[in-house]
Amino acid sequence: MSSINPISNQDLQLDDIPDPDVNWDAWSRFAHTINGYDVQGGFKPCADLANGGEAKTLTELRCALFFEARRERHSGGMSTDQSLIRELLGAIRQKVDARELA
Repeated sequence: MSSINPISNQDLQLDDIPDPDVNWDAWSRFAHTINGYDVQGGFKPCADLANGGEAKTLTELRCALFFEARRERHSGGMSTDQSLIRELLGAIRQKVDARELA
């Protein structure tokens, strides 16, 4: 697994969230600032959250992005859904900007 460099929701700043239009590859590094498996209680709960498309809170959105990074890694980049990644990054950015840090 890529190295986890944790950033708590409370410490997360807008500058930490990559702009996919500037540096597409940065999203995966950012995704590893949370360990979605640990936070969600394992692989299956994290996968269910990501696959269900129902992530709402900042923590859930970050866990879903983490899972997408893991999916990309294990598929060799063949399963990357760029529109979903952009959507998740945008939603994370909105939550941080509004300081909705749950």
